[in-house]
Amino acid sequence: MKISNNNPVRFWSITSGISLLIMAIAAGYAYGFSFSKIYVENNSLQTMTNIQSNSTVFYSGAIAWCLILVADIIVSYGLYRYLKPSHKLIALISGSLRLTYSIFLAIGIAFLFAKNTEIFLRIWSLGLFVFGFHLAITGIGVFLSTETPNLLGFLLIIAGIGYSLTHGLQNFIPQATTFATYLETFLTIPMTIGELSFAIWLFIKGGRKINQLPSNNSVPDAL
Repeated sequence: MKISNNNPVRFWSITSGISLLIMAIAAGYAYGFSFSKIYVENNSLQTMTNIQSNSTVFYSGAIAWCLILVADIIVSYGLYRYLKPSHKLIALISGSLRLTYSIFLAIGIAFLFAKNTEIFLRIWSLGLFVFGFHLAITGIGVFLSTETPNLLGFLLIIAGIGYSLTHGLQNFIPQATTFATYLETFLTIPMTIGELSFAIWLFIKGGRKINQLPSNNSVPDAL
């Protein structure tokens, strides 16, 4: 796929789209297969036994989490570059929030390698609370863009609300954990559709027609 040298927004759009799709595949293995096979809720002894008896599955899953982390950092900057021509402040907030989430994920992965799955889940959940704000701000940035379909912005905002609401309830209002679990189940499909649709659109069309002139707002062009 040929990318014009004078269109870095297109380059970062493709890079972000590919990274998001890689993350989706890696997450399917890391969480959907490896972690689910190892982790037993509220049973640390059985979880440790599963780690010892399925060490290849456990460590390959942990490596997949590292791949997700690298892709997340790339997307943090890639989405900043993609949204910057539309609104630099929104772009900066979006990228910073995703980078903050990546820091939470990195700390969680360190505990995962230490075989402390409970702390990994807690830290990751706190990160997903922040991640929801990133998606919502990104959705606003999509609305401000003259290129990106508004439907994608709407889906991203719904996904962001879903992440922040469910993980906010789980972490800060323990009494609402059952409701949060139900809500997460209900919102899983629109959350997934929103993220994957945006990833595919970024890869196929993102940045093709975007105005390369920076918007006239307060964040310095050097960022």
